[in-house]
Amino acid sequence: MRKYGATIYATICSLALAAGFLLAFGSAWKQGISEAIVCIVCLLAGGIVAPILHETGHIVFARCANMRIVYVKCFCFQWRLFDGKLRFALAKPFAPDETQVIPKSGGNMQKRVRAYTLGGLVFGFVFLIVCAVVAVLFRLYGLLPYPAYLLLLNVAPFEYPVGKTDMLVYVGLKKNYSAEQNMLVAMEIQGRVYAGESYAEIEESAYASPQLAEDEPLFAVMTDLRYRYYVEKGDIEKAAEQLNRLAMAQEYLPETEAERIAAELVYVHSLLGDFERAVACGKLCETYLQADNASAKRILAAYSCAFGKEEAVEPLKALAEKALEKEWIEGNKKFERVLLSRISAV
Repeated sequence: MRKYGATIYATICSLALAAGFLLAFGSAWKQGISEAIVCIVCLLAGGIVAPILHETGHIVFARCANMRIVYVKCFCFQWRLFDGKLRFALAKPFAPDETQVIPKSGGNMQKRVRAYTLGGLVFGFVFLIVCAVVAVLFRLYGLLPYPAYLLLLNVAPFEYPVGKTDMLVYVGLKKNYSAEQNMLVAMEIQGRVYAGESYAEIEESAYASPQLAEDEPLFAVMTDLRYRYYVEKGDIEKAAEQLNRLAMAQEYLPETEAERIAAELVYVHSLLGDFERAVACGKLCETYLQADNASAKRILAAYSCAFGKEEAVEPLKALAEKALEKEWIEGNKKFERVLLSRISAV
């Protein structure tokens, strides 16, 4: 029923948007060609500025909540964190807009995530008020349709095919829905890792969260975090169990993430001396293992050590250490160095 409700509501909003466009343009057209051109400019401006300000709201509130921006996409622009810096690139204009963050510390996560979640709605509401005032004062009604549409679309607690609305996430946080509980647990761990703790330095109880279905995005996030905890602790069997759960859910993972999981399985099978499975998993992640990052070099070093290529171990470990110089999360540095320390050709 909720799915149909979301579809009906989104359809009504889309029809209202179309009606708003037609009414604004029709009214301007009656006044003359110059007014119609101004209306078209206003319609375009509203459609471009509204999503940018929506994501800006998330960014501002996230920074106030001591979070770091790792990815932003709005309209046809995107910024992605790479080597500790946000890199700009163009994006497909009709791809979903979103802002991804990582906490810089743990603690008070419920309040911080709520603020970050509502940031887009707050900025969207303020922008709509400004547009309404400008429209009334200067008869620029073309500014109104898209900001109103975007706000109405996100202020309702629904899940659309592209994901949950801000309000649905906020309701989930307030009512402690399973997905949002997992999100808080994951962000608490990520915040503590960012602040300098490694995964194994965080108490095991901090990884406890409600069970989720495999097609839930946070299922993969939490399972990966538990893998990192167990593999750093040296409990290879439990670590392998977490990776196998991820492998079974690979149909719900992006291709790059599925490759990374296969690569970690190479590492685990190498430690366990399971040559056949290590080789099989290696064939699934050849592209990933060619990357110039610490985890790829660490996995190759473990494979070389376990299966008779001792001369390659130390050079690969040295490359991993060099790659760690670019790692901007201190806890991840500790994690990788613990795993590297267990690889020795001697």
